[in-house]
Formats: sequence, C-alpha cells, structure tokens
Amino acid sequence: MDIFCTHEKTFPIAYLVGSKKRPYVITEDVTYKLSNGKLFTVPKGFRLDGTSVPTVLRSLMPRVNDKIIGSTLHDYMYMHDHRRLELGDRKARKFADKEMLYFWDKYDNDRKKENKIMYFLVRRFGGLIFKKWNTK
Repeated sequence: MDIFCTHEKTFPIAYLVGSKKRPYVITEDVTYKLSNGKLFTVPKGFRLDGTSVPTVLRSLMPRVNDKIIGSTLHDYMYMHDHRRLELGDRKARKFADKEMLYFWDKYDNDRKKENKIMYFLVRRFGGLIFKKWNTK
C-alpha cells in the first residue's frame, strides 16, 4: 500500500488551552504525498483552527476529526501561499482545495458525499480566507 501521509494512524496534534484563534498545534513534522506524486511537509509547530466547521454544527462534527489530515495540509497551503507565485491566486487556491478533498476522501472514505458538500462550501467561501493570507 502506498503511503499518503507519514502520520496516517495517529495524527500529531495538540490543543493549546486558552488559545482561541488557532488552538491546535502540529507536534511533529507531517509529510504528505500529494496527488501529483510530490512530497510536501507541514512543519512541527504549525498552528491551525482544525477542520472548519460552523459553530452550530460542532456538536455533530468536532474540529478534530478524520478530515484533520487534509484540513491541516489545506490550511498550511493557504497560509503559506503554496504555489501562488507559480500558478496565480485562482489556480493555487484550487490546487490546495483539491488536495484537501483528496486527503479527506483517502482518510474519511465512508463520507465521500459529505466530503463533496464540504468541498463545495470551501470552494464557494474559501476565497475570502485565501485572500486574507495573501502576502503580496
């Protein structure tokens, strides 16, 4: 079996008590094999807010769930402008969104319909967040 993420059984994430903005931190480097076959590492110490879930739905779907592997990669790519200079804003954002769905489908395979709905919402509204992190 091909390895897609170095931490596919136990994901190295911790909750920072008292932190509201980005309360989760990656505790070890996490390396991904992207859909294009290239390796990509999210470094230890990266902080994120978990899987984006509207507040009213968090009792049904917590922010740390089986989608966290894809969500971590996605947030890192957004926040660090992965491929933005190479591809431009629109294509770089689409690449990050597709990688998120790729890993959601890999590690949360039983919920592909839910994954597609959430992916649609990220495509629809994620541009606001992507622009926020634009460092140009």
